[in-house]
Amino acid sequence: MHQISNFPAPAVIHPSSTRILRLWQLVPLLCSLTIPTMCAGFVETFDNGSNNGDWHLTTNPATIEPDGGNPGPYLRASADAAVPTWYVPLGTSTAYFLGNFAQKRVGTLAFDIDIFSGLEVPDRAVTLDLNTTLGTGDFTKGVDAYYIGTDISKLPVGWHTYKFPVDAASATIPSGWVVTKGNGKPGTDADWQALMQDVETMGVELGQPGYFYPFWIWDLGLDNPRVTRLIRQP
Repeated sequence: MHQISNFPAPAVIHPSSTRILRLWQLVPLLCSLTIPTMCAGFVETFDNGSNNGDWHLTTNPATIEPDGGNPGPYLRASADAAVPTWYVPLGTSTAYFLGNFAQKRVGTLAFDIDIFSGLEVPDRAVTLDLNTTLGTGDFTKGVDAYYIGTDISKLPVGWHTYKFPVDAASATIPSGWVVTKGNGKPGTDADWQALMQDVETMGVELGQPGYFYPFWIWDLGLDNPRVTRLIRQP
């Protein structure tokens, strides 16, 4: 079931046999009291078989598990990969995870991930990658931007939340983001703006650019991918 929510919501680990109220239902009140710059966004809970964004793991479609998520249903998949990646495929019809982020005033993207099995190596981190072909269908003519998040060189146990600041309405490249043209040249503020106006695919990668990782068979869970909007205060 799709749910409208505010940000943030703490990750909650629970026994798979217990169905508990999702904290997203309580966040609007907390948000209105404590975080005046954030307003309602969207969270995909994977309830009732929904999968807004058609999330895949690397080359594999995922299965919705009925329980054991953070909490309730969640996506689970395995992949033989060096950098396993939860991603929204190019061309996916979704009103939330792709499209004009600047117009939507996207402020943050966050994801709950459980690494059931994988390979521990140094310098592994969770990275958010946003891409556009600028409508050409050719990534070499587009723009790529990534943000390196939490280090997971020692693989965490259980559900953990990974949150990324976006500030899609920014006229300049926000701190922490690396923007690259499709031809490999460094991106500009104008490239950031162009990307934010037409995000065509996104990926949550278990690795960071510039590092070599060995291939391994991963077993991963994804829950509560979510987007919030940033409202500028007068």
